[in-house]
Order: sequence, then structure tokens, then C-alpha cells
Amino acid sequence: MRHTLLILGLLLTQPVYAASLRAALDNAWEKSPQAQVLEARRAESDAQAVAANSLLPGAPAVIVGQRGDQWNSSAGKREWEAGIALPIWLPGQRDARQRQAQTGKNGLEANIRALRLKLAGELREAIWQVRQAETQIQLDDERLQGAKKLAEDVARRAQAGELAKTDLNLARNEWLTAQAAVLQSRNRRLQAQQAYATLTGTTDLPDDIAEGSLPKSQQDDHPLLEEARQAIESAHAQVRVATNSRRDNPEIELRTRRERGSLNDPYAATVAISLRLPLSTDARNLPLISAAQTALTGALSEYTRTRLALGYQIQQAEQALQAADQLLDLARQQRAAARENLELIQKSFSLGETDLFTLLRTRAAAFEAEQAYKQQEIAQALARARLNQAQGVLP
Repeated sequence: MRHTLLILGLLLTQPVYAASLRAALDNAWEKSPQAQVLEARRAESDAQAVAANSLLPGAPAVIVGQRGDQWNSSAGKREWEAGIALPIWLPGQRDARQRQAQTGKNGLEANIRALRLKLAGELREAIWQVRQAETQIQLDDERLQGAKKLAEDVARRAQAGELAKTDLNLARNEWLTAQAAVLQSRNRRLQAQQAYATLTGTTDLPDDIAEGSLPKSQQDDHPLLEEARQAIESAHAQVRVATNSRRDNPEIELRTRRERGSLNDPYAATVAISLRLPLSTDARNLPLISAAQTALTGALSEYTRTRLALGYQIQQAEQALQAADQLLDLARQQRAAARENLELIQKSFSLGETDLFTLLRTRAAAFEAEQAYKQQEIAQALARARLNQAQGVLP
């Protein structure tokens, strides 16, 4: 009941209907907290670009001062000073900052594509879990209808004295078992719909969820590889910034001063310009450069690991799809044989040539074969979707 209310609440608060896998992924993206954080980082990335393209590397400072002798001799000595301090870029620093800002933007876009791929994987799994539960309900409903019909038939024949009371009990027990299976499969469908609704905000599956397989070797434009590659570029940019920022930014100070020596002297104005140049020290620079180099080494290692892992994942997904195709063909043959056998035993039972126990056993075997075939159909479709996921194919 709690699960039902949760799903109904999702549907009432935001009725979203996905006509395609792409639309379902868009719905999942809108509801992902991680996606919202990445979207919000666009403004941060733009702000970094503005700072890198500005004329000054930092904020200017205003200088104001006053000096006098009114607290001691009171001879009228006065001095007023005002000025401004402007930080300036170090050689190569501005260009390094601009490159860092651009790599930051590129890295953000790569992060977004990688997260969309991750959400696509969760969506694919959730969709086929729902479809598997729906298929199981259809199978269990068919089994229930057959068990009900059989129980009614056995009850008539038992009343006519053609079958024993034990046969009637067997038939009724089969009917009860089928009812329990329907209830269990409906509960599993509810749980699968809850997981799907948590992702997309609706329990309605896209109209067409089947995906075509796109066998291909690993591509360099895989979202996860691109994300790892952009991490390397960002680390390189950070190294360039650290290398070109070996001292704090110099400052140019422009000041004007008005002063007089005594009360009777006129004011005289002077203008001064000065340069404040911080020194470069290893105590300041080595930790920054070492940290940037360490980040670069980690990014390079992560790219290598990601490339190898994706190669193995694609290979495994291709093998899984091949196995799913073969298993589906075997399940198709087993289903055909079980159906034919059931038809023969059913006719034999109707003529009184076969007992009820043999019929029930044959019906169970036919149901298991049908169930195996339907499940393998879904397993094949899911294997194809997983291959697309491994290859980085977005809906």
C-alpha cells in the first residue's frame, strides 16, 4: 500500500509521459540531483572565464592617508594622500588562466555527458525490470486462467464420478498456487515500477524500448573516455597556471599627495608611482607545483584504467549478447516441444487415457518452458541495451 501511494504521489505531482528512451532520459536528467549540480556549475565556469579575461588578475585597492601635527606642536603641518593599487598579470599567467577556464568548460560538458550515460544505464536496467515483471504477470495470468478452467472441468467430472476426490483437490491446489503466483508477480512489478518512477517521475514506459545492437570497437568519443581525457587537460592547465604563477601578483601604485610645512605655507601637490614586486620562494611554489603534478599523474593513470576497463566491458557485453541469442534459440525449441507435448497429454486426459497428475506435470513443464522463453527474450533485449551502454551509446 505504501509503494502504491508513493507511485500515485509521483504521478499526481508531475505527470510526465516519455514517448521514447530519449524523452525518458530527459525526465531522469531533470530529476537527478547530480545533474542539477552540474547544470549549476555552468554559471561557475562562466565566472571563471570572465575572471581569466579581465584586465586585472584581482581587485584594485584604494589608498587614503592623512598626516598632521595637530596632536603635538600644532604648527599647521598637513599632508593628504590618495591613490590606487592595481594588481597586474605575470608573464604568461593570463594565458594560462584562460586555458584553464576553457578546459574547465570542456571538462564540465564531459562530466555532463558521462552522467547522462550513467543515468541511461540506470534507466535501461529499470525499464527492463518493469518489462520483465509485466511479462511474468501475463504468464501467471494465463496460468491462472488455465488452472481455473481445469479445476472447473475436474469438478464436473468428479461430480459425475469420472474422477476421484483426490484429483479435485490436486486441481484446486494448482488453482490456488496460480493465484499466489499472480499476487507475487504483481508485487514485484510494483517494486520495479517504483524504481522506474523514482528515476523518471512516471510509471509509463516509453513506447519503444527495444534497442538495435551497434557492434563496434571502442571509440575515442566514449563519454567516460572523454571525461578522463578532459581531466588530463584540466590537470595540464593547472600545471601551467602553477608554473606561470611563481610569485604573488605585482602591484602598481599610483598616488597623489598634497602637503604643507606650516600653517602659513601653501599646499604643494606631488604624484608618485611605485611597483610592488613579491619575490619567488620555494616555500610558496613547490607545494603548488607538486600538487598540480600529482593531479596530472592521477589523471593520466585514471585515463589508462578507464580505457582498459571499457575495453573489457565491451568485450563482455558482446559475449553476453551472443550467448543470449543462442539461449533464446534453444528456449524457442524447448517451448515448441513442450507445447506439442501438452496438446497430446491434454487430449489424452480428455479421453480418460491419462491421469491428472501426469497432466499437471506436463502443464508445469510447458509453463516453465514458456516462462524461460519469455525471460530469455527480455534477457536478449537487455543484453543488447547493455552492449550499447558499454559502448557509450546514449538514447
